[in-house]
Amino acid sequence: MKLVPTLGVLIALSAAVQAESTMNVAHMHLDHVGTEWPETPNQLGLLTTAINEATVAETHMTLALDHGGNLDTLKQHVGHVIHALDPEEQASGPGAGFGVIEGTDGAEKHMLYAAQSPGASDNIINNNLSVRNPLKNAESLAKKAVRRGKAVLEADSVAGAEEDLQAMAWLVNAMIHGIDENGDGVINADKTEGGLNIAREQLAEIREAEGL
Repeated sequence: MKLVPTLGVLIALSAAVQAESTMNVAHMHLDHVGTEWPETPNQLGLLTTAINEATVAETHMTLALDHGGNLDTLKQHVGHVIHALDPEEQASGPGAGFGVIEGTDGAEKHMLYAAQSPGASDNIINNNLSVRNPLKNAESLAKKAVRRGKAVLEADSVAGAEEDLQAMAWLVNAMIHGIDENGDGVINADKTEGGLNIAREQLAEIREAEGL
């Protein structure tokens, strides 16, 4: 005997398909943050790209600090750091040309889009700030580091650049690794402590709970 689905069954199946479809929209935005975005170099995720750029910035920050008293060397590497943070402020350098600032801003927005997507799970809705807040903090620190770097580029001596150079180095480190602002031995996933590494860890937990 041929079984014909009842109207109730068809409605239930339609609802199930719709639920899966809308849930996939939330997952799509998680992928934009973590794994793939068409406008980044190599089409990597926005957060992944930001972290890659931050690695370049950290490398050249270390080289700038190891200037050996040479102002030109110092400025060259500070310029490379600025390029990795915000290529609009420094057009050339060894970074990918995307920048930490654009990456963190885009990643934060797509985490919000994921939470706002129809059918987003409680996991995504309730935990999205644990990624977004560290991203906001990292972006703010990156912008401050760029301002300090521009001041370094204007210095006419190593001594004159030193204060801004040290401040820039602290900001780049905090942008990546976070800040234990309250001294409790833990870097929290919030707007005052979290950095890129915390954002990556929190995103991984959300994705794992989603089965991604």
